[in-house]
Amino acid sequence: MQYVGAIKMNYEEYIKKLINANNLLSEDLLNNDSFTEEDLTEIRDRIGSLVEQLEFWMNEGNSKRFCYELKNHIQWMIKNYS
Repeated sequence: MQYVGAIKMNYEEYIKKLINANNLLSEDLLNNDSFTEEDLTEIRDRIGSLVEQLEFWMNEGNSKRFCYELKNHIQWMIKNYS
């Protein structure tokens, strides 16, 4: 039983780290003048979609899919805007 609790705690920490990474990337994008209005519009739309997905998976209690969606978004931002 304690082992399951430890895994859950580690998963919660992983989610916090993903959220922190996403926040750092988002702040950098917003404070970087090199992005065009088109870039920022695409990012805004993707973030809107991400928020909907994260809310859905949180309400479903599916933390694995929540992490997958957030990690996928972070990877997309790094690939396209770093």
